[in-house]
Amino acid sequence: MCLEQIYCLTIKRIESRVYMRTKNSLKNISASLANNLLLNILRFVSRTLFIKYLGETYLGVNGMLSNVLGILAFADLGIGSAISYSLYKPLSLNDKKKIQSLMKFYKTAYYIIAGVVLVLGLGLLPFLSFFVKDSSSVPSLNIYYLIFLFNMAIGYVFSYKRTLIIADQHEYEITPLVMLSNFLLTFFQILVIIIFKNYILYLIVQSLSIIFENIVVNHRINKKYDYINDKNIEKLTKEELKPIKTNIKALMYHKVGSYFVDSTDNILISKYLGLSIVGFYSNYYLIINMLNTFINSALYSIISSVGNLNVSEKPKKRLEVFKTLNFLSFVVFSTCSLCLYNLFNLFIGDIWLGKKFLLSTGSVLIICIVFYVNGLMHTNEAVKSSAGLYDKDKYVPIIQSIINIVFSILLVKPFGLAGIFIGTLISALFVMVVKPIIIYKYLFESKVWSYYIEFIKEFIILILAGVISNYIVSLDFIGNAYVAFIIYGIITVVVLYALIFLLYRNKPEFKDVVNRIKFMKEKRKNKNT
Repeated sequence: MCLEQIYCLTIKRIESRVYMRTKNSLKNISASLANNLLLNILRFVSRTLFIKYLGETYLGVNGMLSNVLGILAFADLGIGSAISYSLYKPLSLNDKKKIQSLMKFYKTAYYIIAGVVLVLGLGLLPFLSFFVKDSSSVPSLNIYYLIFLFNMAIGYVFSYKRTLIIADQHEYEITPLVMLSNFLLTFFQILVIIIFKNYILYLIVQSLSIIFENIVVNHRINKKYDYINDKNIEKLTKEELKPIKTNIKALMYHKVGSYFVDSTDNILISKYLGLSIVGFYSNYYLIINMLNTFINSALYSIISSVGNLNVSEKPKKRLEVFKTLNFLSFVVFSTCSLCLYNLFNLFIGDIWLGKKFLLSTGSVLIICIVFYVNGLMHTNEAVKSSAGLYDKDKYVPIIQSIINIVFSILLVKPFGLAGIFIGTLISALFVMVVKPIIIYKYLFESKVWSYYIEFIKEFIILILAGVISNYIVSLDFIGNAYVAFIIYGIITVVVLYALIFLLYRNKPEFKDVVNRIKFMKEKRKNKNT
């Protein structure tokens, strides 16, 4: 074989790997987006009826209990993420014995975790009133908590197998089953709200849905990976367990820190401002969480592809792909954050719930900035996780959580609700500075300064687009709220994208996105001819 033939063969193999990674990523993204679109439409209907028939106090209970039980997520210790990373290589090599051993270890660990969650959860029960400003206003609070606890524990018992199909880039195969389960859950919860107006029945329907979903999903996974249920499966050796244990120890810090960053806002609001304010904020958080779910489902759908790339490509290529992902994240999160700021109160106050449920403009602004900064950090976290760099920044979430709690408590008295969000923003900016250092040093073998410069440039574009679009929207020149929502949204997007196109059209990241789209179209065209 001559050098030219070897070169051509090599190029074809590289193109094939890129095509398959991109193809599987797009399948996972499409499936996730379809699932989340249906789910979020149903959530809006369910939330509207929930507020109408049960009230904002129970809405606050829902958010508060979810966050309190987040404490028990410590029991996970990050085993799921550690196993997911460990599966990338054996899946790429089709090493079924190693996959079997990893899944057996995972199953045993999650059964133990389910038991620990139940024990610790029952231990928290006597202290439940501490988290609520006026617990006497919520009858049967202990019963609600116990149902939440059961749902959490049963999830650990059943859900461990999903890690395998997700790491194998085939999550799209179980998405229709998840969509069906979500539809049935919301449908029956709506019936319970309208007919019985009973919060306990509402939670019981959720329990039944969790059991149903996991049974049908696990049945599909068992058929696809039937070898994981073999009886004679070897245990992982001490050498094989060593890197997993190292990652688990590091992920324990991440778990603890992430809880105090992500889950304490509602607890602090409940403690200092009351459950009704938790209910008001939860409406904004529902929309933010919907957007995060959409975006992160797409982002994390390609983690396994990035994990495969980290194994097979050199640092320079990894950095190129990261810059493309980071650019896409900027486009997506800047679009969403600007639209949220310009349209949040219009949607909630004039279209959805009424002006009674509005938060101040200052609080909304800080919420949107936190959403933007955290969104960009999700890309860093996804790439870092795909490379298994859990040990390198294990103390960062702990420091972040301390910053978040200290500043939130200090600022809640002088600034109220906005003070809690300012504390969250300060902690998010700390992470924005520290975390990129890890992936640039260990994954890209490059200096991090270019990332900071790019972040500042992007933030200036975001501010400029925000000032221009908000000025136009603030003129309030459209009387009908529904028409205004659409027109103001279009104006926001047009202003932002015009600036992005003018400033980024000649940058490699922009061209890479365009080239990948053209490449996929060409492949599909050739396949159909």
